[in-house]
Amino acid sequence: MKKASNLIPVFITAGTIIHGRGIGKLIGMPTANLKIADKKGLPPEGVYIATATLENETYYGITHIGPRPTISNDGEISVETHLLNFNKDIYGLKMEIQLMKRLRTPQKFDNLSLLLEQIRLDCIAVQEFYGIRRISSRLYMNAQKHEVKIDGHALYLSPKEFDILYLLYSSPDIIFTKEQIYESVWHEAANDHFHAVENTVFQVRKKTATYEDGLNFIKTVVGYGYKFDPVNKK
Repeated sequence: MKKASNLIPVFITAGTIIHGRGIGKLIGMPTANLKIADKKGLPPEGVYIATATLENETYYGITHIGPRPTISNDGEISVETHLLNFNKDIYGLKMEIQLMKRLRTPQKFDNLSLLLEQIRLDCIAVQEFYGIRRISSRLYMNAQKHEVKIDGHALYLSPKEFDILYLLYSSPDIIFTKEQIYESVWHEAANDHFHAVENTVFQVRKKTATYEDGLNFIKTVVGYGYKFDPVNKK
């Protein structure tokens, strides 16, 4: 993995994390919205590979600078960062972001699913840039092609099955509640509809078990929810 200290950022800024509209949360890509005092000095609008410093810890992610044409037409400039493999309440904290590389200009998508697909690709670009390796040697998921492979063999998953497994797969250190999973995958408030999550997890486990008896990439955390299990050994 590349060390952030060995990379030269194209821009550095900092601000306090404030509440946004919560759209990122509903597509499984929560963002930290920075309150920037002077937005005139910001770099060109776009989506950037970024390094973030929060409470003396370093994280990697993507930063969006500019309006949010898919969400709103108000033209308001926002600075939002999605941190990889991160799921903590950080409102009110101060965060510094170092922009390393501009990936693309802001785009308007016809729906939130298409926006999610693009953000997934942006996250893959971040992983490739920093040399972040996949945690599982047995499971491979391709967000662009909705492709799933176990030990190189294709496995078919429905769209919701894919989205749940990919959510856990892409944030292997995070335990997700059923509410968080439902809102991320179904893009709406959970309202205690946890049975949909439970049934979909059951179907994913059932399909992976057909490849190998007992094979299960989703771990139940009793009293909380689910997390990814790499299952690196046969």
